[in-house]
Amino acid sequence: MSKNEVFGTEQERLELGTFIRENRNRLLQEWEGAVRQLPFARELSRPRLLDHLPDLLDRIAQVVETVRTGGHESLEDLPEVHALERLDSGFDLDEVAGEYALLRGCILQLYAEHIDKAGAASLAVAMREVVRFNRTFDEAVAAAVSRYARARERTLVALDRISEAALGTEDADTFLPKLLRVMLETAEAVDSVTLLLREGEVLRVHASVGLEELVASGFSLRMGEGFSGTIAAERRPREVRSAATDPLVKSEAVRARGTRALYGVPLLHAGEVIGVASMGSRTAFEFSNEDKLLFRAMVSRATALIVQAQLAARERVVERQQAETLALLDSLLAAAPACLALLDTDLRYLRVNEALAASNGSPVEAHVGRTVAEMVPDRAPLIEPLLRRVLETGETLRAQEFSAGTDTEPHTVHHWLADYFPVRARDGQVLGVGGVVVDITEHKRQEERLRQTAEFRERFLGVVSHDLRNPLNAILLSANALLRAEGIPASHTKMVRRIVTSGERMGRMIGELLDFTRGRLGGGIPIHPQRANLRHLCRHVLEELEIGFPGRELRLAAEGDFLGEWDPDRLAQLLGNLGKNALDYSPADSPVDFTLHDEGDTLRVEVHNEGPPIPSQLLAGIFEPFRRAVEGDAHPTSGLGLGLFIVQEIAQAHGGTVEVRSSEADGTTFTVRLPRHGAGVQAPDRAVH
Repeated sequence: MSKNEVFGTEQERLELGTFIRENRNRLLQEWEGAVRQLPFARELSRPRLLDHLPDLLDRIAQVVETVRTGGHESLEDLPEVHALERLDSGFDLDEVAGEYALLRGCILQLYAEHIDKAGAASLAVAMREVVRFNRTFDEAVAAAVSRYARARERTLVALDRISEAALGTEDADTFLPKLLRVMLETAEAVDSVTLLLREGEVLRVHASVGLEELVASGFSLRMGEGFSGTIAAERRPREVRSAATDPLVKSEAVRARGTRALYGVPLLHAGEVIGVASMGSRTAFEFSNEDKLLFRAMVSRATALIVQAQLAARERVVERQQAETLALLDSLLAAAPACLALLDTDLRYLRVNEALAASNGSPVEAHVGRTVAEMVPDRAPLIEPLLRRVLETGETLRAQEFSAGTDTEPHTVHHWLADYFPVRARDGQVLGVGGVVVDITEHKRQEERLRQTAEFRERFLGVVSHDLRNPLNAILLSANALLRAEGIPASHTKMVRRIVTSGERMGRMIGELLDFTRGRLGGGIPIHPQRANLRHLCRHVLEELEIGFPGRELRLAAEGDFLGEWDPDRLAQLLGNLGKNALDYSPADSPVDFTLHDEGDTLRVEVHNEGPPIPSQLLAGIFEPFRRAVEGDAHPTSGLGLGLFIVQEIAQAHGGTVEVRSSEADGTTFTVRLPRHGAGVQAPDRAVH
């Protein structure tokens, strides 16, 4: 199926809402292929994976279309329902958010592809001598004038021919052979002309008439080397009478040709040697001064033409590079889903893409040459200070977030995230400023929906946990009544005790859920401080743990003053959770140590156990809710994984901290630091107890 067949070519199909609706199945197919790569989605059946997403896409299309229709469509409760379905499937919030991110990426990627497609007798004798003198003198003058005129004419003709040879082309490789042929034809004795151009410290043959093999072989000399290299180094003409035998001549082609006279001239431009031109003759041992003068004139004219050609070539390269760069820039601007813009130092738009133009509510061509204040007066007070800061400091500003309405939706607040960066010349001068702006309005909405979903879940857990207490209390009361009743068979008594034990464990779980809900939604676990002795609290907790863990050794070490203002019940819960955790994750034949340290205004409690260390990858999140100290733990008494979370909440509620260290050599130690007295509580007289 062709692209046109898939997407359609009608104008209305360029609209995003229509695109989503007409390509819903393909979008879901692409999304499913991406999300199936994630571990948490591999095991779900297709119906459970998709659940409400088709309806969600249809609703998104309706909301997008309100930009044109002015309607008031909304997503209502679909995202919440989807998130709760995922909760039921065992997903966490990051996984649900990951699904949404992948769905948005699939939509933008496929939509970007879619819109992509220069004595008197003595006196008489004396008089005759004067006449002869004058005649001879006139002849000399005439000869000189004629020679000068002829040479000048030759020079002018040669120069004109040189200019004509270069006329109509700026390509040196094309006109250089023509120039050399003009030089060759201007002097009868000349049978070869060669041009070497400088490339750094090397002279390389670029053109030759009469010695074409030099070009084919790529003949070159270093500056100061051989005939041409010496001319370049000395920066003056040089002549040899027998080039075929002169040791200064390095070219085997010149020797083999039997060249006699060889005359070379440096090409000078702005005080720099750019090359060497030479002419040779196999018939003459030396060139006339006229020929050499003419050659120098032609070389001078040729030098100007060569420099002009080189400059033109460089300009063409620069222009081509600039054109390629601009073409690439335009392609990137057109294809990018983000809003992109380049502005000059007066904050006038130089280039913008369709995404930014659409965001500003004006076509691309309307932006060029106009300022930010002219195009988006409502947003200019937010944007211009950031752009001027980039121009003044030359620094990049990242992740600048701002919110405002738009011309098309003045009553709807949109959110943008922008990066602004300086545009520099090669010398580092700031020429303008560029910006990449992403509309994160929908992302913000999704974040809010997910936050509300998470809050709903946590409130739901709290309500359910609270309502479960009443029937559970009834079960425990009934079971305890049965234990006290007479005449119950022993086998039934064992089952009733199991009911009591399981009910008490359920009660602890419900209590943890309620504490979790208070910690996440109620601003922390509430406490009711009163005067208490931490040593006494700790001893009482150890006694309770010994009942639940008969045969385990629990040790307490304490020396100092342990009076303070705390909530005794909550501290007992903290110590109990740490103790139970230490007992659960240590060998049955190893002790668990509680150590109390008096540090003045702060008390330190350490709970230590031996056994395997906590894996390093779990330590960073050990106090997060629904986490366990051992990955994949299935201990029958391990509960919901909220114990350490509640320990941290209780410590923080008292203004304290909790931390853990664990290693193979030293075992595992949880350390709690508690201020002796909370804020606003006056410290009493201290005494050792």
